[in-house]
This record gives sequence, C-alpha cells and structure tokens, in this order.
Amino acid sequence: MVGIDNSPAMLAKTGEHAGGAVRFEDADIGAWTSAGDLDLVLAAASLQWVPDHAAVLRSWTAALAPGGQLAVQVPANAGMPTHRVAHEVAHREPFLSAFGDDGPPLDPVATNVLEPEEYATLLHQLGFVDQHVRLQIYPHLLDNSHDVVEWVRGTTLTRFQKRLAPAMFDDFIVAYDKALIDVIGEHEPYFFPFRRILIWARLPK
Repeated sequence: MVGIDNSPAMLAKTGEHAGGAVRFEDADIGAWTSAGDLDLVLAAASLQWVPDHAAVLRSWTAALAPGGQLAVQVPANAGMPTHRVAHEVAHREPFLSAFGDDGPPLDPVATNVLEPEEYATLLHQLGFVDQHVRLQIYPHLLDNSHDVVEWVRGTTLTRFQKRLAPAMFDDFIVAYDKALIDVIGEHEPYFFPFRRILIWARLPK
C-alpha cells in the first residue's frame, strides 16, 4: 500500500503507520499514476483540491491492473450556505483588498468538482464495467449554529487563512460567523447536512 501526499505536515504524521507493506511518498495526486499494477486506487476528500478530474481519473485508471477498483469521495457543498457566504465575505472590504491583485482564492469544490452524472459518464468512457456513483447527504447534529464555523474552518476556509495575515483572518472569521448566522439562523442544536459524492467502479478482468 502506497500513500500519496504533498503536504509536509501530513507526511510528518505517517511515521507510525509506515513499515512492511505500507509506505508513503511525497507526490502530487493530480499527476500521480502507476504502471497498471494496483488492485485499488482510493482517494478520500482529496480530489477536490486538484483540477481537471477527467485527466486525473484517466491517470488513476491507468494505474489499475485488470479487475482493479477505483473508490473516491469528494465534498459537493459549493452551493450550500457555508460556501456561498464565504465567497460573499471574501469579496467585502477590508478582506477584498487584503487578498491583493489576484483577489480571493477560488473555492476548489465549485471550481473542480463535477456533477455525479459527469463522473458516471467518465467512468463508462474509461472502460469500467461496474460502477456506483451517488450523492450522499451526511447528517451532522452540532451543538449550535456557530459550530458550523469551526467545522469549515479546517476545510474550505483554509484557503483564506493561507492568504490573510493572522489578525485579518481572525476578523474574517468574525465577519463570516455573523454573515452565516444571518442566513442559517440561531439554532441549538443545529442540523448540518453535508453533501458528498461517492464513486466506486471496477475494471474488467
């Protein structure tokens, strides 16, 4: 088993898991492939960070041996309040100017993730004989509405944190929290539906 990541922080945590038949490599999953010798390519909540999913899935399919399987899951929340509000707040001052000439970073989910039927069509075109693609809603019951901010702080909001000074990012979080509550309301507890696309497929033997 080979684990692929290009984050030094993530790779630093793999030591206790490496050894024997398990190893980890520093590589870009968007450019990675293998010589048609693998039984399974598995990607959990990672494909959304790279563009051109058609090309990536083509490379991952080439890494599979006959009868090999592909298993992928990606978030599909670009149209949900968490992501819409983040986009709106990032385009307000003083944050808009703080991002500089390039402007706020794009949402990788909105930019990169395809519709379920597009993935299903790609799998067919790539020669998979069995497949299962579905949109799954995971229900998360949080203590209150504000907990949603902490949930997405480690996911979609990280792209803003990388571009803003610490004090400015703290202000961004305060503004985001207020704007999000204006949309979803104050609730205790808060039902947070999280959308993911689950993909499985098998090549012919």
